[in-house]
Amino acid sequence: MSKVELNDEQKNVVRRYVEVWRRFRRLPDGDRSFANLDEDLAQGPGMLLCGILVEAEANSVITADVKDLQFFAAIFRNGDSAVPDMTAQEVKQARQYIIHGKGTAAVRWWWVKPPFPGEKANLVGRGSGPR
Repeated sequence: MSKVELNDEQKNVVRRYVEVWRRFRRLPDGDRSFANLDEDLAQGPGMLLCGILVEAEANSVITADVKDLQFFAAIFRNGDSAVPDMTAQEVKQARQYIIHGKGTAAVRWWWVKPPFPGEKANLVGRGSGPR
């Protein structure tokens, strides 16, 4: 029996999910470790150490997130109000970016506004430039 492997697009969906998750979710019970994400993805489908279930032959490559059920529901179950600390627009933007690779990852307002008066905000990321 041959091992099913994840294709590049499936891996990119997982990477985008992790990227957006890290931007928006700071859960009180600690930090999720994504340090070995690429190594985990190279192993193929299954439960990643970070709690994300990846299945290559499913309609959506990510089929569960046992550590953040609300975020998973918001992205993959069209739950626009599943995550109370994200607006419906942020969820929709995140969903388009994660699932379809369209647009950009949403940026929270406090990433754009300087945290303190008189300070400049530095945005780092693909396609960001002087604002």
